Amino acid sequence: MADFFYYGQKDVIRRLNELAGRGAVVASYAPAVGMSPLGGPNGYMTPAWLDPSIPITTSFPVTVGITSKYGYAYLGQNPPTGLWYRIATFAADGSSNAQHLRIDGVLNDGWAANASSPFVLMLGVRGGFYYDSTFNGVVPINARIQVFQLVNGTFEVYLNFRAGTFGAASFSLLGYNATTYAQPASATAMPAGTLVYDSGNAAVYPPRIRGISSAGLYSGTQNAVQINNGLFIGDWTTGGSYILNCPVGSAAGSVNSVISSGIGGLVGTYSAGSIGWYVSGGNGALPGKEGYRYILRAYDKNSNTTSADIARFGGNGLVYLQLLKAGSTDTSVLRHNICRGAAQGDEILYVGRDGQNPSLVVLASAGTQNWGGQRAVLYVGSNSTTGRSAMAEGTLNASGNDYAEYTRKCLGCGIVSPGALIGITADNEITDKWADAVLFSIKSTAPSFVGGDSWASVIGSRPSPQAGPTPTQPLRRADVAMQQQVPGTNPPEYEDVVTEPGDSDEAWAEKQAAFAAALAAHELALLQDAESMAAFDAALEVERQKVDRIAIAGRVPVNVLGAQPGDYIVPVQDGAGIKGIPIHKADLTHSQYLEAVGRVISIEPDGRAYVMVKVV
Repeated sequence: MADFFYYGQKDVIRRLNELAGRGAVVASYAPAVGMSPLGGPNGYMTPAWLDPSIPITTSFPVTVGITSKYGYAYLGQNPPTGLWYRIATFAADGSSNAQHLRIDGVLNDGWAANASSPFVLMLGVRGGFYYDSTFNGVVPINARIQVFQLVNGTFEVYLNFRAGTFGAASFSLLGYNATTYAQPASATAMPAGTLVYDSGNAAVYPPRIRGISSAGLYSGTQNAVQINNGLFIGDWTTGGSYILNCPVGSAAGSVNSVISSGIGGLVGTYSAGSIGWYVSGGNGALPGKEGYRYILRAYDKNSNTTSADIARFGGNGLVYLQLLKAGSTDTSVLRHNICRGAAQGDEILYVGRDGQNPSLVVLASAGTQNWGGQRAVLYVGSNSTTGRSAMAEGTLNASGNDYAEYTRKCLGCGIVSPGALIGITADNEITDKWADAVLFSIKSTAPSFVGGDSWASVIGSRPSPQAGPTPTQPLRRADVAMQQQVPGTNPPEYEDVVTEPGDSDEAWAEKQAAFAAALAAHELALLQDAESMAAFDAALEVERQKVDRIAIAGRVPVNVLGAQPGDYIVPVQDGAGIKGIPIHKADLTHSQYLEAVGRVISIEPDGRAYVMVKVV
């Protein structure tokens, strides 16, 4: 019996029972003399079957289960016409057919170590032929896996070595219902059928990339990496970046984070966080792409707060930016700033039709800030060489009806009502006294252009706010802890270990004190800004009372009743003051014509004369 079993065997029956427990088929009949019921073709047993300390070796793949086989290894040594090994077969696709096969291994191009690519390939049949692959190196082309679909609908899986090249392959098969072959048949001619998968054709079937068609099917015509959940980089102890899948079924207008770039943070200085992109659909009750939004926000992990929209891009073409600094070094958060160029006359901005000459051009001015007087909507600088601020090829349209100029009032001149006749003194000052006037005019009512607007220069520029933004309320930074194994414990035990300490009581008190001081300083600065602005406005009003706008040309209503179109408005003495009277053309004297301030062109609804200003 020692010939059939291992040395030292004492109990044959007990050993046979052990063999049966290991899966061996034990015959119910006694073996011939010198032979074993478990022996191979020569009738003798292989010691490795009985002794687990001896490794099992075989020239063919080891089979575990029906379709799973381990240990394939092949060389492709410059085959003249190519070489194919059929390693598996799938039945034709059908509603009652579900099969899959996983191939794990290494493909090699040219035998060099750096030409080896570990790979995992999953193939399946039900509801269509399906594949998914991962290559952790270059895409091999000398050794490759190919799948052909035959005319009868079945699929055959081959290992292929390309003609005239050298390659190697080692792999294992793990399958369900598919047919695999321990001794694959080989052929030197391309198999029959249609090639439906080729691991070496990276242009059509890139590794780890699943083609997604517009219908959502895996067609391979539009290649895109598909990650079902999300990709995260970092552990959030100091920051993290991620790509997330937008959830299906989000309410219209809801905002969902999809891409985030982490900010690592610096202990004691600033906290970890991220700047990320969010998406939103259904905005404005629009069901299609016009209602999409792409939104940029900032996130502070320490306070778990997210900023308002920094930027927003709509599917309808609308773009929102919270604050724009284009080509500018301006650090103020109070204004947009678009800059370019270094010298006066440099082109800053073009606005107009695409491909055509621009409709609007902005050039760099002398850079002097001379808009410190009364508030306006638009300020335009000037060129110091030409003195020009604006030039237009077309007309400049305004809603006002006359051209006026600021003229200083003489001492003692009272308030002048719009449309009143006034006199001009020999010192070019406005007067409401007949005796002081050398010529006459009308106070402007609704000017379209106003000249002489330099009367406020004596009080200087309008003060700029100094307070700045309101200080941000500090947040107490909490400890960041991670679980770590307690040394020397078996089984292992874990405890929370602080990896990033938070604010101590002293540090938190310092933060609160610093904030209180900053807030007090900010409130004081706000008060000082308000006081300086009020003082400037008061001084501005004092200077404004010293001037008035006088109509030099154009059309203006005049405070004269009883006139008719065509009449001339002639100034006359009214006690110590000045008033106007209408005179018909036929009754007008030469002296009165010379003194007239305008000619009536219509009558206002309130009965006043509406005149064309007469040029002196």
